[in-house]
Amino acid sequence: MKVLINKKQITAYTAILGLTGSLLAGCVSSDKSSNANSAANSDPASTAPVKLSYWVAMPADAARSVKSFNEVLFYQELEKKTGVKIDFQHPAIGSETEQFNLMIASGNLPNIIESDFTKYPGGPEKAISDKVLIKLNDVIDKNAPNLKKYLDEHPEIRKDIVTDDGTIYVFPGIGIGNNAVSGGLVLRKDWLDELGLAVPETIDDWTNVLRQFKEKKSAKTPFTIRLNDLNTQLFNGAYGIGYEFYMDQGRVKYGPYEQGYKNYLTQMSAWYKDGLIDPDFATQDAKLLDAKVTNGSAGALFTYIGSGMGKYLNSTQGKDGKFDLVGAPYPVLKKGEEPKFINKPYEYRGGGSAGISPSNKNVAATAKWLDYHYSNEGHMLKSFGVEGQTYNMVSGYPKYSDLILKNPDKLSVGEAMSKYLRVSTPSPGLVGDDRYADQYYVYKQQKEASVTFSKHQKNANDVLLPRVSQTPEEATELSAIMAEVTTYQSEMYLKFIMGAEPITNFDKYTAQLKNMKIERAIAIKQAALDRYNKRK
Repeated sequence: MKVLINKKQITAYTAILGLTGSLLAGCVSSDKSSNANSAANSDPASTAPVKLSYWVAMPADAARSVKSFNEVLFYQELEKKTGVKIDFQHPAIGSETEQFNLMIASGNLPNIIESDFTKYPGGPEKAISDKVLIKLNDVIDKNAPNLKKYLDEHPEIRKDIVTDDGTIYVFPGIGIGNNAVSGGLVLRKDWLDELGLAVPETIDDWTNVLRQFKEKKSAKTPFTIRLNDLNTQLFNGAYGIGYEFYMDQGRVKYGPYEQGYKNYLTQMSAWYKDGLIDPDFATQDAKLLDAKVTNGSAGALFTYIGSGMGKYLNSTQGKDGKFDLVGAPYPVLKKGEEPKFINKPYEYRGGGSAGISPSNKNVAATAKWLDYHYSNEGHMLKSFGVEGQTYNMVSGYPKYSDLILKNPDKLSVGEAMSKYLRVSTPSPGLVGDDRYADQYYVYKQQKEASVTFSKHQKNANDVLLPRVSQTPEEATELSAIMAEVTTYQSEMYLKFIMGAEPITNFDKYTAQLKNMKIERAIAIKQAALDRYNKRK
């Protein structure tokens, strides 16, 4: 079974990314092209062998098998093709934000920084004024023909990756293909079948299913989850609200400040009181959650299709012949309604985007090297690797080899991809090739879940706040407000659900949010949205 394969999209991006040949030579001193000549004139260091430092967080899947991206096949091959040597700098897993802030404060910046600069304190404009990033418009025009061509042909993407004054600040991770939703609500299908229950669609359906899991399957934690996942885009959408800022007919709203949030909290609190939600949800780690799923303590959870469903289905093969999983649609209140609030990814990912710092003395060569990621050849190398090693071309279709799908070192598909490729997490270049997703999801249950989770994306576009940006002054003010608001909102979220704070105090809670200037924060977001809508 294929997962949302769209041949027109594959053909389109292949045509768009046809520029490759001139780029490879452009990273070394022997290049004769006009781009390289102009780069050399403006960048004397480009005539010497190019060595670049690159700060980037290491995904957990990769960290289990490599110590540095220098060990990853994609980057090894990239060095052979371009002559550019990269010295990767990886923060410790779990302390990425702290180490990013320390790096910025030190002023000792690497040549390339990969991060989500939409979340930089003060916004991308502040990152430029802080001399963390340089402006890239001219750099891309002169040295990045693949990215330039893509942006010229996709003005809607350009609109997302620029600031309000039109400044490009990163080489972005851009979603292509179907932009499928990668995670959602998952249940034990074998339990549903045994109990004669359908996959839940409404909140009432969920209440019934979880209660029967508890009573008839003796599930100690019918629905298991971690705090950060519960306090995000899941059940709240049934009550017509986003979990943070969202749009309602063009007006910005903040979900936890809306009256619908009270009804949502009331339901979560009732589930918790009835023992339907894992009592450890606020503190448990991933390892404990995994154990509850595989040992039969839990019958439902939030997880990702690849790293979650794939892992659980694989680990139970031959151990529990009945173990089966199914993805559920985003819940609604009334049967027949369509969900609006789903975890739809942005086309401009934000994360996985690379900026060039002022410390870089090889700007033109760096741009050429990064631009290779947007070429067809670079996309194939990043997503599929080396033909005959990590994939084989079968009737024009790149099929992953057993090194990826049946790794001899017992790595999961996601772990093997992270060891050899740069495809399963956002990174500079094009993200979301359907041909990757179709193979990453080995089990039919995963493929079916991808279809289920990804429905109603048009509805999601109506409420998803686009990639707006605040002015540095607005961003500083917004950051100060939201630091206080988010801390308070998170504390009260736990108290309301666990019963430490009665729901009858909801009005006091919203009054406190108002005192913390949440309405000013909403107004700042609205002004940013209005400016975004005026971008060319």
